[in-house]
Amino acid sequence: MPNNLEIIKLKDLRLSARLVSEQLRLGIHSGIRIGVGSEFEQYRHYQPGDDLKRIDWKYFSRSGKYMVKESTTESNLHIRMMLDLSGSMNYEEGGFSRLDYAKNLLASLAYIGYLQGDSMSYYTLSEGKINQKVSPTPKSFQRILYYLEDEKASGDWPLEYIPEGMVQGRNRELIIWVSDFLQKENEWEYLVQQFRHPRKELVLVQVLGEQELNFQLDGNFIFRDLESGQELVQDGKSVQETFRKNFQAYLNQLDEKLELPKVHLLRVSMNEPLTEVLRSILNRKQLS
Repeated sequence: MPNNLEIIKLKDLRLSARLVSEQLRLGIHSGIRIGVGSEFEQYRHYQPGDDLKRIDWKYFSRSGKYMVKESTTESNLHIRMMLDLSGSMNYEEGGFSRLDYAKNLLASLAYIGYLQGDSMSYYTLSEGKINQKVSPTPKSFQRILYYLEDEKASGDWPLEYIPEGMVQGRNRELIIWVSDFLQKENEWEYLVQQFRHPRKELVLVQVLGEQELNFQLDGNFIFRDLESGQELVQDGKSVQETFRKNFQAYLNQLDEKLELPKVHLLRVSMNEPLTEVLRSILNRKQLS
């Protein structure tokens, strides 16, 4: 079974997505899906435009309320994939970058969504703006792969403006955001709050290197800020304890701030098999 490095080194997102999804299907029940299912999920209030045949008239006779019986298949859940393209995504470890890992993860998700017939769209955050690259169409999967192949990460991302239509809407959505979720102040906390909505579920996949999670460097190193380009020469051993303490404090703070209803923060190492990350997203109820 190929590992992350072998899969990512293929530099063929369509092939790697197929390999990862096949590995995943060997290990999970075929009924587990990203966004849709077949069992009854909930009632919701009738809305203008709904088919009158979908009203549960027995429920109406008991309660006097017009309610639509909704299953996950019928709920028009849309999967929105979002990729951080700030400079820190260029961090490299183990022979590939954080961006490479993120691209292969999203390509694999898109492939599974394509096989299931899910509605999908794709967005990026770059140079302070959120851009929609792919709209939900029958060719969304092919277009997502097309854009992912050529994505480059660079610069900082102080967010300038979030278009109102991007965070509103009554349709059910699963928003999967892949990033390192590193921030100078509270940029990510603000962004997550803007996207929260009763009909939206957010899965935040925080991709970190093993050295970021468990700093173990001995000797002099040049530390470079991948967003500003600023460099600093330091002895790894001398800053080890301080780095670990400060970084863990940041992660703890992020955990606390993002412990919100319908928001799942999934922290993964770049060493973690892509199949395991996909499995966690598919079984996201266990993340709550």
